[in-house]
Amino acid sequence: MNDVNYHSTPGFSFRFMVLLLGALTLMAVDYRHSESLRPIRTVSLMLVYPVLVSVDSPHRFYNRTVGFFSSQTQLALENTALKEQIQTYAAQQRVLSSVQQENAHLRAMLNAAPSDSYTFGLAEILEAANDRVRGLMLLNKGANDGVHESQVVLSGENIYGQIVNVTPFSSKVLQLIDRNHTIPVRNQRTGERALASGMGRGQPLEIRNLPGSSDVKEGDIFVSSGLGGLYPPGFPVAKVIPQGVEFKQGAPSATVKAAPLVNYEATRDVLLIWRKPGIPEPQPLPAPEPKNASDATSDRDTKKDSQQTNESKPETPVRQSGGGR
Repeated sequence: MNDVNYHSTPGFSFRFMVLLLGALTLMAVDYRHSESLRPIRTVSLMLVYPVLVSVDSPHRFYNRTVGFFSSQTQLALENTALKEQIQTYAAQQRVLSSVQQENAHLRAMLNAAPSDSYTFGLAEILEAANDRVRGLMLLNKGANDGVHESQVVLSGENIYGQIVNVTPFSSKVLQLIDRNHTIPVRNQRTGERALASGMGRGQPLEIRNLPGSSDVKEGDIFVSSGLGGLYPPGFPVAKVIPQGVEFKQGAPSATVKAAPLVNYEATRDVLLIWRKPGIPEPQPLPAPEPKNASDATSDRDTKKDSQQTNESKPETPVRQSGGGR
């Protein structure tokens, strides 16, 4: 018995060392050549997806059970509040429809292309990364649901991040707080444009490229500017924190800290955006092309010859009437 343990222990240690070296090698290759291991990551996510779903099932079952056994009074109050919200939204939708019709009429008069429209879909977060630097989340929607890379993700009306990796059944979203993420923004109050960069989990965003003479103040809201074509314009991103504005004498730009408007620790559901580009209006026919240089020169020479011919003709003497012998 002792001999068996004596001989089996070194074999176990050897296998463990081989697995450890293999894992370290994959980590090094993934760090330096991340694109080369993309197929391996995709297959790994597909294999681990059932495990993640099973681990998340108790939490979802608990939420559904608590919701099912909620008191009748609370459900009645929520129902009443929802009916009031529906009536309010119906009135707002009627006003919005009128504004959209007027906007479409003005665009038609100006022969301008219609603006983009969007559709939305709900997704659940299955797994959260515990890294303090990276901000990656796994969603339960993938390519089979129409999800694609560089797709925008919202939390309510606030920007959550963008899709960076897609498998048939799941996808990974990169949060705004990730140190590798930057989004073009503008100050909602002043209109100044800047860049908001992530600083890690639990840290505020850093607003960059603001001039030293900027009028940014505490409490200012930064929204997506729409530059770059990825994020739609006008969605809230971050709010300047107390004592988050610092102007250093002689510095070319201001140092601004802004807290993201998304609670990344408590968010369980997000919204995926699909953009539907507007159909361009028919353009007017192009103007006729001007004559080429030879035709213009020929016309100019013809006019000049005609003018010289008229000038070379002798003038007809004018016969005076009257006169005596």
